[in-house]
Amino acid sequence: MFKLFAFFFALMFGLMLVGSSFDAGHIRWDMVLSAGPILGFFLWFAFSRKTVQMDDRALYVSIFRRVTEIPLSQISNVTELIGAKDRSVTIHFCDETPLGRSITFTPSLMLTCDPHPIVAELLSRAAISVHNT
Repeated sequence: MFKLFAFFFALMFGLMLVGSSFDAGHIRWDMVLSAGPILGFFLWFAFSRKTVQMDDRALYVSIFRRVTEIPLSQISNVTELIGAKDRSVTIHFCDETPLGRSITFTPSLMLTCDPHPIVAELLSRAAISVHNT
């Protein structure tokens, strides 16, 4: 959800910049240079985070419209980083996948600093998947 918010914020800033430039009659470089790095961060964040869904046999990782299926048996480890304003989960894979050796996503909102339950669930399903193959 935050990914869509970040993308929307970047789009609105771009439209505001274009409108302000039309009003001024030239490109507003002061706006680009002052807010450009912030806009870049929001775009990087929106595109770097993935949406992850899971069933009994695979992860379905989407980057906006492209969905990649990765078997649960490919999971080698799952780590979590809890920051001041953000929480991220990184899934590390045994082998190279179409998305690389790892993916990072933002799990559902949790207001405590306790480990997110998705980490234990991913590790559990990956272990079950390895034993069933």
